[in-house]
Amino acid sequence: MSDDRQPEDNERLFLPAYEEGWRARIKSDWNREYCFAKHPDEDYHHLLLAGEIFVQYEEEKYCLDCAFRRGLLTRNRLNWQRG
Repeated sequence: MSDDRQPEDNERLFLPAYEEGWRARIKSDWNREYCFAKHPDEDYHHLLLAGEIFVQYEEEKYCLDCAFRRGLLTRNRLNWQRG
């Protein structure tokens, strides 16, 4: 398998809302569970799949795409300095 990443690519993710109770999780079963948000231009909630990483706060669960769109996740490692 070829690695197309560039040295400047940052694949690290940060969850600034961690102290507010948000947690990163891995879906470990095949039970039917849905992302709390909908993709733009779609009128349905999409499935979270076994092995997928998602973020959760109480009953709200978001796939990584939706978590980025809602500002829950960032690639900015200095985000914590914003206060």
